[in-house]
Amino acid sequence: MKNLIYALPLILLLPFINYAQTYYPLPEENAYWTVIEFDNNGGYNDIIYKVEGDTIINNTNYKKVYRLDDYPTIYDTITTLHCFMRQNTDEKKIWFIRHYLGESTEKLGYDLSIEVGDTVSLPAFNFGNQDDSLFYLVDIYDIDISYLEGNMAGLRRVHVFGPVNSNCNPPINYCEGISQFGSTFPNLYNGWDPFHQPFTTCLHQDTSYIVLSYESECGFLAVSNNLVNFNYRLKLFPNPIINQLIIEFSSFITLNPSIIVYNFYGEVIYENPVSYSESHLFIDTSKWPSGMYVLQFLSNGYPITSSKIIKH
Repeated sequence: MKNLIYALPLILLLPFINYAQTYYPLPEENAYWTVIEFDNNGGYNDIIYKVEGDTIINNTNYKKVYRLDDYPTIYDTITTLHCFMRQNTDEKKIWFIRHYLGESTEKLGYDLSIEVGDTVSLPAFNFGNQDDSLFYLVDIYDIDISYLEGNMAGLRRVHVFGPVNSNCNPPINYCEGISQFGSTFPNLYNGWDPFHQPFTTCLHQDTSYIVLSYESECGFLAVSNNLVNFNYRLKLFPNPIINQLIIEFSSFITLNPSIIVYNFYGEVIYENPVSYSESHLFIDTSKWPSGMYVLQFLSNGYPITSSKIIKH
């Protein structure tokens, strides 16, 4: 039986837990990240990234990262070499060579050794037009997934990086050894666009899943009948949202459900308990700035999350 865990999105500012003492590198075997990306054809496409194989570049060992795509058909999977990755567990740093951009030199993507308030250059995630790769560490939080079987179990530290120049790059919300909320591996190429941002929905490693969005079935490689589909609990529309978000509940709603909405920086901007008798909830979003938001639905102790875009 495959393990299915619904976890809070990594962008959320989670309650403080004692900091994990163990540093976890990204898995380099039997791991698949499902990322939803804008496909430049008017919609979003599910992409899978995996680490597989080694290579030597400039006398240095790197891991190969591949991108898997089943667009435009569901019958053929296109696999392309995306980037190269080098991890240093002692230094708590991860470098990338962005092969998909034609680059041949490594750039730092994550530095998890710095303290809150420190500034660091992370050029692997610089996609702005002003050539500014400076980020500062906003905060550090831990999440407890020790109940999960396999290599993903344990306390995992979440690092929240904010761009020094907010006009250049999106924030980086990275959980050690698991995923970034946006995309674990650099994959933007058209600059910072708040309406066309990728977001990770699932990590599948060995026989365990961490699902970060109730809409996800862990990509086109997953066998759908091995996953629990929570779509029957609630429906959210429209997407993108203009002035009003409508949430439609099913009869499955359990005792004491609640809705919480976070902005892209993890700040709570809306919180409301839901009556058991309610079938619809209407949220006025006309005064919320355009951008990406995360909605968390709590029912019977399980968080179900969804990313939605507001565009005025």
